[in-house]
Amino acid sequence: MKTNFTFMLFSIFIFSNVYAQKNTFAIHVSNPLGMYQKTGLKLEYKQKQLGLLLTGLYYYGVLPKYPGAQIGVEGRYYNQPDSIKIHQNFIYSKLYYGHQQHVNQSGDGFFNRAEVPASNYYGAGIGIGRHFNFGQFFLDFNTGFKYTLTDVNQATAFFITGPGSYLDLHLNLGFQY
Repeated sequence: MKTNFTFMLFSIFIFSNVYAQKNTFAIHVSNPLGMYQKTGLKLEYKQKQLGLLLTGLYYYGVLPKYPGAQIGVEGRYYNQPDSIKIHQNFIYSKLYYGHQQHVNQSGDGFFNRAEVPASNYYGAGIGIGRHFNFGQFFLDFNTGFKYTLTDVNQATAFFITGPGSYLDLHLNLGFQY
């Protein structure tokens, strides 16, 4: 009985603290315009001017030919306190890890598709962005730079247009509550 009362009291304290700080949660659909190449989700926990995002991307390997999954964590600092009524600028930094699947060499001549080795990669990135709020819905975009390390020698396309690209561009649609 005493343990249940303590747990209930602790729960009320935690929930009232979370409610008092007006924390928000958001779900981002990553890059809806580029879904032929990759798709992903971001889950964001926002408290005042800070946001913490867990990210997941899946690359199909169409153009460029690097199929595989990527996960990461991203931290954001918004220039204005959390509000779904105003647009916000932000700066971000992120860490990520990915696995690229093996693709066999295929085709001849002009349609030759080189072999892509299976590999793991990881990296970090920084940048800036803008978060447009439309009530419960939002649109945000960010641009920045990232640096990727991999355990195999990659083709140049991996670092220019693939999952390890130096330029970090994202457009996200989402819902916040």
